[in-house]
Amino acid sequence: MDDDAMEEFYAYLNPQVRQEVQDFYFPNQDGANRGVPTYSGQGTNAYSNINPYKYSGLAPEDMGGDKLYADLIRAQTQDYMTRFAPVENFLASEITATGTKALQGDLARTRQAVLGAADNVQGQQARSMGRYGMSYTPSSQVGSSTVSTLVGGLNDTRLADADRRTQLLTGSLSGIGQNAAATGRSA
Repeated sequence: MDDDAMEEFYAYLNPQVRQEVQDFYFPNQDGANRGVPTYSGQGTNAYSNINPYKYSGLAPEDMGGDKLYADLIRAQTQDYMTRFAPVENFLASEITATGTKALQGDLARTRQAVLGAADNVQGQQARSMGRYGMSYTPSSQVGSSTVSTLVGGLNDTRLADADRRTQLLTGSLSGIGQNAAATGRSA
């Protein structure tokens, strides 16, 4: 979606919803909020400057192969530092003593989803009974089931965040290493 289409979409939203969408998809860059990893590899090929024939005219004692290998190692290091290290640093900065920086946002979304669903169900029940001329008053059982659902949802969210933290610490976020290895084998 281009910027013009996004602005047109935003025009239909009320200001509060617009800000919520903006905050969810494009978080603030200040220190209190999560940032975005800086990727400095903008399409440059770190290996493009390696000329495999550069040292072909050297005498064997000048170790042309070793020099070519050193060029390759320098290019690999540059590639790593520009493409992978910033992302790894960003992911490492997401880890806190108790979880990740995403936990508070996840908990807020879980609360909003559970309470919004409970309000929706109660509204549907009230409308359904209203069609027959009856009034709807939620029982205490409805409130306790909502609370138990909310507690379960918040606990699941905390467990998911603890799992995310462990994956960030071990470097196995979403099985990236396994997926990459599987892709490499199938080629």
